Amino acid sequence: MVNNEEMIVSASQLKQLFKDKILKDTSNGWYYNSVKVEIIALHDIESKYLQDITKAEKYKLVRVK
Repeated sequence: MVNNEEMIVSASQLKQLFKDKILKDTSNGWYYNSVKVEIIALHDIESKYLQDITKAEKYKLVRVK
């Protein structure tokens, strides 16, 4: 994500990024390789049918400016 503003990853890839400490959760937010990012859940179904937003199949990492 050096030059990219966003990156889409699967749920399993997101977990692996945290496990490998490439993506870190700090008191100041999430950091991907020292770049502050937001994590946005992407769902294939309408939001009115969602019961648990943490169970998305894909997530978007967006650089915070």
